[in-house]
Amino acid sequence: MAKKSKRENKPQGLAKGVQANQERARSRRTRKNSLRAKSRGNTRGALAHERNVPALVRLVGALRAEKIRFQLIGMSAAVLQGVPVVTHDVDLWIDLPTRQYMTPINIAVRQGAIMVRNTVVELSDGMLVNFIYAVDGLASFTTELEKARLMKFHGCDIPVMPLESIRKSKAAAMRDKDPVHIYLIDRTLSLQRKSRGRRKQ
Repeated sequence: MAKKSKRENKPQGLAKGVQANQERARSRRTRKNSLRAKSRGNTRGALAHERNVPALVRLVGALRAEKIRFQLIGMSAAVLQGVPVVTHDVDLWIDLPTRQYMTPINIAVRQGAIMVRNTVVELSDGMLVNFIYAVDGLASFTTELEKARLMKFHGCDIPVMPLESIRKSKAAAMRDKDPVHIYLIDRTLSLQRKSRGRRKQ
């Protein structure tokens, strides 16, 4: 009779085992679904954050990630240092040979920019960026970079060519617009020197 009782209990034991396995499987599915939902939430948050980052900041970050050195030059750099003029584009001197002009273009396009000309892109917010590979009247990129000042520009820290070097490059190029720019730079430098002199007194 005892053996018969054991055989009768086997179906009950199997049923309990199946139920326990089902509960464990449901628990694992719940945890996985929770992790997937959390992962999707993190991805959406990251994409939203990326959209809020200014286009120029994304470009600067991408250039730095590729270890490409650059500095802000031209009148966009002059305006940042107090020269009273309006300019609608950004000039970046890139530490690459001219034959590699497509490298920064491709980097910018991956960040959502549109190629306008061989050395010019329009960022996703409409800003025009001109990549420059040689500057008239100045020393090498490395030498000029040592003179640059780190300044805030559209939300990012960027090396900025000093006014003296900008003036020198414009005097060497002497395009139609350069004499006016030189006059404005000279006037700004003069005012800055007078201001420093008053502070020392």
